Amino acid sequence: MTFNIVVLLMTIGLTGVQGQTLTESGPVVKKPGDPHKLTCTASGTQVTVSTATTAPSALLTLMNCGTPTNNVYSIGCVATGFSPSSLTFKWTDASGSALTDFIQYPAVQSGETYTGVSQLRVDKNVWKTSTTFTCSVEHPGGEKTADIKKPVLLPTVSLLSAPIGTTQYLMCMIEHFATTNVTVTWKKNDKEVEGPTPTVGQQQSGLFSASSLLKVINTDWNNKVQYSCVVQDQEQTITKTISKTEPLTVTLNPPSVKKFFLDNQAMLDCVITGTDKDTVSGTTITWQVNGQATTNGIHLKPIESKGNLNSRVSTLTIDQPKWTNVNKVQCSVMKSGEVTPVIQDLSFTKGCRAPSVSVHLLPEEDTKEEGEVTLVCLVVSPSLCDVYIMWKVGSGEYQEGVTSRPQKTPEGNDSVTSVFTTTKNEWQTNVQFTCAVKYAGSDNNTAPKERSVSKSMENILLTEPEAGFALSCTDNDEDEFSSLWSTTSSFIILFLLSLTYSTVLSLVKMKQ
Repeated sequence: MTFNIVVLLMTIGLTGVQGQTLTESGPVVKKPGDPHKLTCTASGTQVTVSTATTAPSALLTLMNCGTPTNNVYSIGCVATGFSPSSLTFKWTDASGSALTDFIQYPAVQSGETYTGVSQLRVDKNVWKTSTTFTCSVEHPGGEKTADIKKPVLLPTVSLLSAPIGTTQYLMCMIEHFATTNVTVTWKKNDKEVEGPTPTVGQQQSGLFSASSLLKVINTDWNNKVQYSCVVQDQEQTITKTISKTEPLTVTLNPPSVKKFFLDNQAMLDCVITGTDKDTVSGTTITWQVNGQATTNGIHLKPIESKGNLNSRVSTLTIDQPKWTNVNKVQCSVMKSGEVTPVIQDLSFTKGCRAPSVSVHLLPEEDTKEEGEVTLVCLVVSPSLCDVYIMWKVGSGEYQEGVTSRPQKTPEGNDSVTSVFTTTKNEWQTNVQFTCAVKYAGSDNNTAPKERSVSKSMENILLTEPEAGFALSCTDNDEDEFSSLWSTTSSFIILFLLSLTYSTVLSLVKMKQ
């Protein structure tokens, strides 16, 4: 054993101090790296010099991210909080064999301590066969060791179903695994069945992918037999199970008229409904606008359950300036484990002419209930875009009426009607009832086109009384409207009767 003899012979000159007695400490024998305090006293003035060492306070490890560069992986080791700066890194593999392909960077001082960094380079072939790497440091203050365990890269497994003709096929997809020693086992209701050997291929990243295709009997599939794909890789087992699921109903609702009026936004709801909650929750919903996938302005609401029905709503919101250029919106719903989506789409007519708007009062003998007043708003254009119709009572908030689908008139025009019902008492107050119309071709700054009627206007006669309306307030083209009312009055009355019939029929069904 080697010992160092540390002898301090120190002379201290104190400026302005004379006649002081200096006492030196005696010789001391210390082992290398042991701390020692040297003290010199000069008539009450004490000076201390410390040679204490500080071992590394922490040893941090860094793992290679992503794929290797030039078939070489990198591992880092960082030692912090040591002093003095003399520090030596060493690397070994799981068997304890030394690894020499590493770099040790000069220590960097921060305050009174130092930080050291070492980078180990690992060849791709060595990386595949190794599970653990060890970083150790030697320092006068002590040694420290840290193990770096190579993360187990689990493959991504997907199990999909697809009908081909009258036969059902199941495909098990395995992606992003590191070795070719992957096995695939098929099970039918937890009992192993014979399946094909998976086809394995290597990706550009150096990882592998594989697939296995199983043909199943339609009778078993329709009876909801469960099939499982069991993947074994690096002592890890991943199981995916699939069976025939209940059908889903997908409905794409047109933009909310109220939202379009109040917020200048087109808001469309894609509603998924089904009896199986897991099937509904496992759906993937995507949107396309004018044939292009979009992810902006989408909000997915939580699942709602009512009785045995479960529903999920995805809402797409588009600002009006962008909406003026939208011709088609598509909602696509994919059930988990399937490759064929359920698609619903809506088309919208743009590039139209501004419509004409008129408001009419239905005669009392044509109303379905006593004490009610029915107003009808007629929107007509030779080339009609999608229109959004709302009603206002006085200066109140916008309200929705019952709006029909576009109809063709004998003259070749397009027409849309909206029916609004109020009480006779409210009508007698002489308040104004306003029909407000926005259309898809209008820009964001265009105010709605409005037409109003009130009790005080009831004595105004139609130019064509046979139209069946007691009051009409139009904006222009009076002759055209007179002819149009002669041909559309029957439709409006039938429209109201159909609403009444549908309501009565629904009530009868509910009572049954």
